[in-house]
Amino acid sequence: MNETIASRQPGRWQLRWAVTRQEIANIARHPYYLVSFAIPIFMSFAFMLFVSSMQDTDELIVVVYDAGNSDWAATLTRWSEARVEMVDSETAVLQALTGDATGGILIPTGFDTAVAAGPSPELVVYVNQDARASHIADFKRLLSEEVWAINEAPPPAIITWQETGGSERDLPLQSVENYIVVIFVILGICMTTMGILAQTIVEKRETGALPSLLASPLTFGDVLWGQSTAVFLYTVLLTGILLVINGGLTGNVWVTAVACILTTLVLLGLGLLFGLWSQSKNQCNAYTGAIGIVLVIPSWFALIPTENMALPVTAVLRLLPTTYLIAILGQSLGGTATWANVWFDLLVLCLFTAVFFGAVRWRLQRQPVW
Repeated sequence: MNETIASRQPGRWQLRWAVTRQEIANIARHPYYLVSFAIPIFMSFAFMLFVSSMQDTDELIVVVYDAGNSDWAATLTRWSEARVEMVDSETAVLQALTGDATGGILIPTGFDTAVAAGPSPELVVYVNQDARASHIADFKRLLSEEVWAINEAPPPAIITWQETGGSERDLPLQSVENYIVVIFVILGICMTTMGILAQTIVEKRETGALPSLLASPLTFGDVLWGQSTAVFLYTVLLTGILLVINGGLTGNVWVTAVACILTTLVLLGLGLLFGLWSQSKNQCNAYTGAIGIVLVIPSWFALIPTENMALPVTAVLRLLPTTYLIAILGQSLGGTATWANVWFDLLVLCLFTAVFFGAVRWRLQRQPVW
């Protein structure tokens, strides 16, 4: 008889999933949590509209030096997606690239004849690395399409790419656009993960709901597990939305996803710690707000060359998990990330996760809070 009753009782994972579903519903009904979830999305849309209005007069400028009066140069001037300016020397091309021009093309003497004869002449192309990343991508796409349209016999010309500028190449983030993606992702993860999780833990104690939950077959660990899972799912959803809105689904998307998930786990550990240590919501807000500001600090230095930072600054930044998220996203969004060159940063995020969850375990064993 006892075995029959025991077999009908829900399993541990069923209990935890029940808590998760309840917490998902509670978060969805709570105005404070909804605001925390909505603020990064609202800011992203507002920034996107602002950038769109700025881009109405933001042209892709390409300068061309035609050394031999090539007929192909005339086709370039008909580009609808870019403003093509003809200049009278290579020096003028390089000078224009120090300003607003994204790319420069040097068409050598006899280019049309060489293409027709089939020896694939060299076409020197300059790319301004200080230009917008989207403009650089558009310029490379337009030029490649135009070159391959010259002649059906491949390759019509050999493009030699040369870079100018590039003041951002030694930075964790290769463009301002990637910087915006990282800012919103960090903001979203910090606000949702730490803030909401810590608040839900404190709220259970303040409202007196925790004793009634523990009177059921649930343990305090089950409650924490359910709360953490619910917040984790919300954070993953929010991060995905922010990446879509801000154009973050570029480069190595899998590396981006793993880095964001590991950072979320790190901050879940912090959220659990603050929720267990805080005695009130006000105290909880003070803790999570202060730490949230600290975790955003590495993004302030993402547009400063590493060699220009003092050694103590770099040492302090290495103690913050978001530093490693920025490093990974910088490579991932730039299309240069591979598992071989980001494994160390991912490992560090795993170590942060282990340390914080280990601290949570130690805190529960040292002084239970229920």
